[in-house]
Amino acid sequence: MAGYFDPSFFVLPPLGSYGNSGRNSIIGPGNYNLDFALFKRLPVRESWQLQYRLEMFNGLNHANLGSPRSNISAARVGQIDTTSGPRIIQMGLRMTF
Repeated sequence: MAGYFDPSFFVLPPLGSYGNSGRNSIIGPGNYNLDFALFKRLPVRESWQLQYRLEMFNGLNHANLGSPRSNISAARVGQIDTTSGPRIIQMGLRMTF
């Protein structure tokens, strides 16, 4: 995503001095994530249980954009070129006794 913010508003300060831009003045896009899990307990014996687990991370597979490049001396300043990972589904069995 090109041009998340306008880099012409920022200039490099002279050598040996600090700039006047405030801390955390560039905020990236929001993050939307839905994680959930399902569990089912199955009795095996009197004191034994088998638990089936299904867990989903980023369940709706929503692409969350990363932070924009904020180094004003870089060539691609203001661009977002990273996203979050894909949906992850994991299943497992757990035996307790």
